[in-house]
Amino acid sequence: MVSRLLSVFLATIAALIVARCGGSEDKGGAPGEREDKESGSESASEAKGGETTGGAEGGQLTAVIPGETVYGTSYVSPLGELFGDVYIGERSFVAGNTVLRAAPDQRLDIGSETNAQDNIIVRSLENSSTIGNETSLAHHAIVRDSMVGDFAFLGFDAEIIDSTIEDGALISAGALVENVTLPEDALVSPGARITTQEQADALEKVTEADDEFKREVLDVNAEFAEGYITLYEEGYENVVGVGPNPVTSFNTERVEPQINDAEVGEFVRIVGDVRLGSGSKVGERAVIRADEGSPITIGEDAEIEERVTFHALKDTNIEVGDNLTVGDDSVIHGPVEIGDNLTVGDDSVVFRVRVGNDVVIGDDVTVQGTASEDGELELEIPDGANIPDGAVVTNQEELDAIIEQQGQGKEKEKGKEK
Repeated sequence: MVSRLLSVFLATIAALIVARCGGSEDKGGAPGEREDKESGSESASEAKGGETTGGAEGGQLTAVIPGETVYGTSYVSPLGELFGDVYIGERSFVAGNTVLRAAPDQRLDIGSETNAQDNIIVRSLENSSTIGNETSLAHHAIVRDSMVGDFAFLGFDAEIIDSTIEDGALISAGALVENVTLPEDALVSPGARITTQEQADALEKVTEADDEFKREVLDVNAEFAEGYITLYEEGYENVVGVGPNPVTSFNTERVEPQINDAEVGEFVRIVGDVRLGSGSKVGERAVIRADEGSPITIGEDAEIEERVTFHALKDTNIEVGDNLTVGDDSVIHGPVEIGDNLTVGDDSVVFRVRVGNDVVIGDDVTVQGTASEDGELELEIPDGANIPDGAVVTNQEELDAIIEQQGQGKEKEKGKEK
């Protein structure tokens, strides 16, 4: 009897030990499942120092911390500004002078094979923000408290606020998307304002050509991730300040910038085959990157203010004459051909256009032209034109209408004087 009671007691103890250790009696799931769930909910404060955690879609992400540049196969520029719990996936590229900020109790996830280009801002203030896999945030894009899906594209100076961007969407330069859910593969035109769900649901879909463009941008930035890691490993000085471009399939030789006697502000990044004329000034956190399209040639006496970005698509370039003035937070993106005495205001975009002499482009302007199959620019701003604040110009008809309207306004003024 005693031996039977002892056997029952030992069997009960053994069953309790098995249950406690997560064996077949454990109702929490298969072995290892509970551990995965727990690691997926780990906060960045517990995963700092390059440790990994689960992403929003279950992918493995690595905590991004100030002072570190290489995260496996991903590159984060040491000129970025990092705050709070930020994570990144694999084979992603974060360029210089980006701002990645997560407020306390929020987090910011950047997926794999994704790129965040110069002077972008992503913030998680009231809610966590997520940038999906294979997504491009082009120069000066802003994302706040939003979810951006996979294979999406945010154009220059596009702004996303409190919104969900479904997979495959393309938001063009200067557009605003606020408080809506953008449907899968939606296409937002340059400068558009999408602030109601009715507007979002009525959007056209991206074309096959749009998807090809998005794919090419991803391929280029994947090479940047690898190339800039190589530059960094050869020396920290290669990836800050003025230095060479990385070697890629589209730029097979390293080239040092020629900046002559230019005055260069703090945290400026000048890369590759840049030819900057004498007497020029470059403001803080401006970027002139000739690591994709090159060369970038800027004439004498240029006045480039803070957080301005110059960059060009593969197999294109930028040519600018003398006496250029560009205001804060503007983007000049090739292919462009610009004459002498151009003035560009703050927060404007100039892309795929030929610009004459003595042209004025105001604040918050979006100029995004097209190019023919052989690369010829199809939009041309004539000498002496004045593009007013807030204008959106995507073709010659829109430009001609602005110029005609200005001419009519001048005629009315002359009539009043008489």
